[in-house]
Amino acid sequence: MINYSGFCMTALDKTRQGAGQQPVVSRNLSACVLLLCLLAGLTACRQQPPETTGQDQPQHPAIILEVGDLRFTADQLDRELVLRYPDTEGLPAAEKRQLRQHLLHQIIDREVIFAAAGQRQIRIQPEDIEAELTTLRGTYTADEFDQVLRRSGRTRESLHSILKLQLLTRKLMAEVIAPQIEVTEKEAADYYHERRDQFQRPTEVRVHQMLFATRDAATEIKKRLQQGEDFATLAREHSLSPDGDEGGLLGYFAEGYLPPEFDAVIFDLPLHQVSAPVESPYGFHLFMVDRKRAAGLRPFAAVKDEIVATLHQSKEDAAFQQWLSRQREQTPIRIAPQLNNGQP
Repeated sequence: MINYSGFCMTALDKTRQGAGQQPVVSRNLSACVLLLCLLAGLTACRQQPPETTGQDQPQHPAIILEVGDLRFTADQLDRELVLRYPDTEGLPAAEKRQLRQHLLHQIIDREVIFAAAGQRQIRIQPEDIEAELTTLRGTYTADEFDQVLRRSGRTRESLHSILKLQLLTRKLMAEVIAPQIEVTEKEAADYYHERRDQFQRPTEVRVHQMLFATRDAATEIKKRLQQGEDFATLAREHSLSPDGDEGGLLGYFAEGYLPPEFDAVIFDLPLHQVSAPVESPYGFHLFMVDRKRAAGLRPFAAVKDEIVATLHQSKEDAAFQQWLSRQREQTPIRIAPQLNNGQP
């Protein structure tokens, strides 16, 4: 429960982020790295209640936030604010207060989640974090990944804290929320029929590629293809692109998803013909299209699993927010009034 005696609390604002289409060859961090923007800086700056004996009572900084048995001072909040929003110099005071409020409620939610996980004896092991970090890093080398972190003003230690919170939240949802969630066949069918426009498919082609460092290398392989050698085999043996391991298969694409210089070649290619070398910042590509799919409505059977996953995630998110709200109500939380009365 929140104690309103001398303290006040504002509504929690939420931020969502999505991930876009990844380039064909360039190596990107997964969507998880966006958590750096959402949760960065939320490393624990916790202060337990001070111990005093007799008349010898030390001076302590004023407490501006209490979440259960945890105490936070203004300095601790300011340090987290700098980590979370490193470029606030020059912002109007009102915007700084808004950022501070946003961070304040993120801290509250973080501590509520940590407390709930502790009560259920949910633990995150170092190897769990390392596995998540490996997935997040993708095909980046350790040095490249560290450079990305440094450019964002973060460290591996702060990222570990972010991933720990993410994993705890995921385990909590799996234990507390997921068993309650069900998506029926009717719900999925209704979603499909109410949003048929979303399932209209444009004309698509299935694309294969090979990547080479020089035009001469690409030209030599094209000659071998024209002599009847197998595209997938040569891709596995000679392509510099990671999809070479899959025989060069990129997948299905509609116009506009690939770079314009690729579209201009791919959508004019006859089936099973190999393109001339196409130059890009990555090198020289050979493309081959082996299938085309006409535009039209994707059948329900083809999108059912996708719809069920979407509805399940939506229900899970809503249920988690309701659960989190109940946890906040059951947790003693006190917020100093100066955080809401216009003071910076």
